[in-house]
Amino acid sequence: MISLNARSETEAKKEVAELSRKHPGMYVTVFTCFGLFAGIAKRLDVFAPSDSVYKWYGLNGQIKPFTEAQRDEDWRRTPQMS
Repeated sequence: MISLNARSETEAKKEVAELSRKHPGMYVTVFTCFGLFAGIAKRLDVFAPSDSVYKWYGLNGQIKPFTEAQRDEDWRRTPQMS
């Protein structure tokens, strides 16, 4: 986890794009826990859409939105209380 200095989503996008340029082939997602943090992983976790603060991730210097299929799979795999 890498701490981000961003104060807005626009600033976070710039920082994530830079981090993803420095770590090609790695997925960069944004989490929050007493501040904003970037998680860098080789694979995108199935729960990434709901775990991430924003509806996007960084890969190879570009910001990409989570797809509908990724969000649906996250929803299907999340345990539901009945």
